[in-house]
Amino acid sequence: MSFHIFDGLDFLADLLSLDFSSKSESVNSKKNKNSKKSKYTTALWSGGFLLIASILYFIVFKDPLPEENFVQTLLICILIGFLISFVLFFSLYQLGIFYFKSLLKFIFFSGSVILLLISFVLFMYYKSGIFF
Repeated sequence: MSFHIFDGLDFLADLLSLDFSSKSESVNSKKNKNSKKSKYTTALWSGGFLLIASILYFIVFKDPLPEENFVQTLLICILIGFLISFVLFFSLYQLGIFYFKSLLKFIFFSGSVILLLISFVLFMYYKSGIFF
């Protein structure tokens, strides 16, 4: 029976993957605690996005907006916000980050991101002064 280098590497990998410490149970309990803590992260992010979006909407709409092409400007800003959010969601999906355990979390997160991006586009358009 001949000895191959890959057999030796396989043995070393098996030896290194064994956990002889008594802390292995505490590692599992830490994972459970972290999963409980990360249970509401989607709701926290969505709530934060909605808070920022509401502040931006308040800043934009507290003064009367210019009346020329008002509806057309709003529709263009909404379409730009949807386009940016589609690109963001597609990028997150391609990276493997865009997955949810429930439909409600998916809708809440997606809606808050879309509202945030639309409010950001409106804020940039009306308050920056670049487009006037």
